[in-house]
Amino acid sequence: MKPLKTILFNSQKGVFQQDSAPAHKAKMTQEWQQRNATAFISAEDWPSGSPDLNPMDYKLWAVLEEMTCRRRHKNLKSLKRCLVKAAADIPLETVRAAIAEWPECLKACVKAEGGHIE
Repeated sequence: MKPLKTILFNSQKGVFQQDSAPAHKAKMTQEWQQRNATAFISAEDWPSGSPDLNPMDYKLWAVLEEMTCRRRHKNLKSLKRCLVKAAADIPLETVRAAIAEWPECLKACVKAEGGHIE
């Protein structure tokens, strides 16, 4: 999280949006977030199974995947290097566009009463 915050947001203040991935809900992870994130929405306060509400899930992971999977990687080290470089190379306009779409996703989720949204 810290490298992405520096790369994508120039270390500006923000809110880390928690999701319900088991690793993210772990007590140790939640405690780390409380100590290190400027602000974050805890796993208990975030609806489970809601990737449509996370700009990383509904927009930016696809961009990262497209940037990193243009070629095959021989090993995990190569993939990691490529992911770090791709994260740094995501155009800021793409990040801002994903964040700008977030309020509409939240409204759609409320309208769907927490159900599936596209």
